[in-house]
Amino acid sequence: MKKPQRPPEIEDVWEDRKLFDEYRDFNTKASENTNEAKEIHQLIRKFNEMEYIHWDDLRRKKINFNPVLFWHMLRRNRRSKFHELLIGDEKFLFNTPEIFQKQIHRIDKASPASFDWLFGEFTSETNKKQYLINSLMEEAIASSQLEGAATTRPEAKKILREGRKPKNTSERMIINNYQTIRRLKELRDKPLSRELILEIHREITKGTLESESDETEFRTCDDIVVGSKSDPTKIYHYPPECKKIPAMIDDLVAFANNDDEFIHPIVKAIILHFLIGYIHPFNDGNGRTARALFYWFALKHHYDLLEYISISRIFVHAPAQYSRAYLLTETDSNDMTYFIDFNIHIISQALEELKRYIVRKKEEESQSLRLVEQIPDLSFRQAEILRDFIKHPTRYYAISEIAGKYKVSLPTARTDLLLLEEKGKLKKYQDGKRQVFIYKGEKGL
Repeated sequence: MKKPQRPPEIEDVWEDRKLFDEYRDFNTKASENTNEAKEIHQLIRKFNEMEYIHWDDLRRKKINFNPVLFWHMLRRNRRSKFHELLIGDEKFLFNTPEIFQKQIHRIDKASPASFDWLFGEFTSETNKKQYLINSLMEEAIASSQLEGAATTRPEAKKILREGRKPKNTSERMIINNYQTIRRLKELRDKPLSRELILEIHREITKGTLESESDETEFRTCDDIVVGSKSDPTKIYHYPPECKKIPAMIDDLVAFANNDDEFIHPIVKAIILHFLIGYIHPFNDGNGRTARALFYWFALKHHYDLLEYISISRIFVHAPAQYSRAYLLTETDSNDMTYFIDFNIHIISQALEELKRYIVRKKEEESQSLRLVEQIPDLSFRQAEILRDFIKHPTRYYAISEIAGKYKVSLPTARTDLLLLEEKGKLKKYQDGKRQVFIYKGEKGL
């Protein structure tokens, strides 16, 4: 990935007499009552309120004005609206352009809301529980994959559903992440503190780092850089010196807990996500901790529907855009608006995926109800299990996997599977010490 070009400095204009005269003339044109001035102001509104463009993208746009002069006018307009945030001895900025208000309004309408509300009717507890567990799994897997976990999604889900012990670091990363994300709701009533950040990081990284101190303490060295995974010579970010970390974390904590100035909770959660990534307070696990803190803060402010979405799953499919969102901020005076913009878009996209899932789930529930009607003495949960087998007719399921997926005990899962075998829908095989089942019923059902 190519690092975005830094914007031109206004000092370059002051030092170049010719450019200074052009900039003065350009400002005069913008203040006149002409069609040209109208076009200038329309573009400023477009690129500040509707798109929030970075210089690296603006310089490639075909506009009727000198892009350098236009950029400085654009930036001057932004400056009057900036919120400033001091973290340690570094200053961070952010805006809340009009496009944010529209997107956040849609998020607010969807959450806080119940899964039932979005479903449009009361869905089964099995479905809600199953989708919540599936979503937490997706987030745990994707967040770990972003940090280098090599386990595939299907294999990782199988491990989590069966409660299997990890065989390697990748599997341990995923299990840790899953268990931590499940705990976030329990922790949401606590104020943010150094101790809570360390606790979340410890849970996420236990047994995966070189030394135990890396899991339980902030980093004490400055040999950490953020660079390209494919080309180690490309360095994107040099985190602050380790001696600055305690003060920066204390300021981050104060910002999170301060309610004197209202900042929308979703925007604030995204800023916490960014700051942990920027400060990089740990030797490893910074990304997972940052994304966990985002969820923690959103849940703390009762955006409960966000439990049912996975932002990291979308990040996995667009890792370059995720990294670029950090770089756009860092190359433009720590203007976090770029990172906030990207993340709000991702949340909106994840909510749309949830709505599409619900449409599919309604159809699947209808199919399960038809199975209940067609097969005597079949419970709704057993129909759901059978539908899973019909959907994957060549796949073998262990009892532990069904228990994990439907959140029932092993004896209950065994009873369900044996009943479906008795009704001629499944076939049982011995796989070493465990029993596995595969679909054998009529596909017309």
